[in-house]
Amino acid sequence: MIEGKNRTICICVSDGDTYYSKLENLRIEDFVRTEDINADLVVTANSETLSALIQRKISPVKAYMTGDLKVKASLTDMLLLKRLF
Repeated sequence: MIEGKNRTICICVSDGDTYYSKLENLRIEDFVRTEDINADLVVTANSETLSALIQRKISPVKAYMTGDLKVKASLTDMLLLKRLF
């Protein structure tokens, strides 16, 4: 399902910077700062939530269900994110 899927990913830190990356051939490139939020997948959260997600203190599903994590993507891309993380 993931192989052959090339997507752009934007992570918007609501109290910080915005970062952009590409997913190509099962590989996520390094994130770089950007002002552009046009991407196939846009993930928005504050720095506290993102830190908790990275440290696995909260699950992405819980953060999403409580509104702390917002994702703008097609259903197919949302399923892609779930498989990646």
